[in-house]
Formats: sequence, C-alpha cells, structure tokens
Amino acid sequence: MNRREQNKALTRQAIADAALDLLRTGGADALTAERVAEAAGVSRRTFFNYFPTLESALNVPMEDFLNDALAHMARLPAGVPVADAALRAMRESVDDEALRPVAELFLLSIDNPQLERLQLSSWNDCAERVLSIMREVSDAPELITAAFSHALLGTGRAAFLYWRSALNGDLSPASLAELKQCITEALGQLRDGFPAFVHAPR
Repeated sequence: MNRREQNKALTRQAIADAALDLLRTGGADALTAERVAEAAGVSRRTFFNYFPTLESALNVPMEDFLNDALAHMARLPAGVPVADAALRAMRESVDDEALRPVAELFLLSIDNPQLERLQLSSWNDCAERVLSIMREVSDAPELITAAFSHALLGTGRAAFLYWRSALNGDLSPASLAELKQCITEALGQLRDGFPAFVHAPR
C-alpha cells in the first residue's frame, strides 16, 4: 500500500479498536458514534466516512477474519471444492490469536439482545459476501449457491455457540485453540455431508 492507503487503513483500525474497547469497558449503552470518534481521535464526520453504522465498525474483526480466509482460499489450486477450500483455509491460515477479537465480540454479545442482533447481522452479512464471491466462481444454480453460502457461515456460527456454551469458552490461549478445533471439525462435517445424519439409519 502507498502512504495514503496505509493512513486510511490505520484510521479504520483505530475506529474499530475504539468501538470494541468502548463495548468492552462500558457495554452497549456506551456506544455512540460521537464517543467512538472521540476515542479514536477523529471527527464524527470521519467516522461516518469509514463506517455507515456503529455495527459496521464493530464488525471489523469478523470482516478481517473472513477476508483472510477468502484470500487463502483464492490462493489454492483451481478445482479445489469450495467446502474443502474453506476447511483448508481454516486449518492453514488462521492463527489461534486471529480468532481473539472475533471470539471476544461473540462473548460480549451474551445476554444482550442488541449485540445478539448485531452478531446475527454480522454472520448474515458474511454469508452474503461469500455468496457474491461464489456467484463469480461457480456455475451452480442460484438456490444451491445461496444454500451453501449460508450453510457455510451457519456451520461456523454453530461452532462458536458450542464453544461458548458446552466448552465455557473464554479468551485464554487454550480456549482459543479449542475454538479453532470446533470450527475445523464443524467445517469437516459440512464438507463430508454430515455423514452421521445423512447416511445413518433413523
């Protein structure tokens, strides 16, 4: 990136960090565009030049996480099935620590209806992004493409929910490693067609 692009990236990150920090220390009630802008050292106008809503600023960890996974998928050889590419991206490119801000935002949404809606919106936005990319690289029917895109992100969210509830997930290194394992295991089941349910007798 050139200097101007670097400065824009730093400003974007500063705003996103400020939003998450205010959420962390003050809860959802502390979140306003004015407070986030002040904490980031920018004007309210600059905030809205970078983000249309507070939710979009909070969504940066999820967006960056998805961008990294998609970039890794794009580097894989042509012909690798999408489900396998997603699993390989998770295994090969995602460091446990890269999950920390995504996991923290997920934990901060516990028992908070406003943040719960934010999380659902974030996962849905990610699914729509994957769908738009898949439309460009796949000639599968629209229904199948949409179903797979949302199944992919739904599988990821299910892994987060399991990690949070069944494993009492926290932000320790050991717990983040468990989270990564949950996501890779769930994606593996999606890739393999959930054999325990599809192929086993009722």
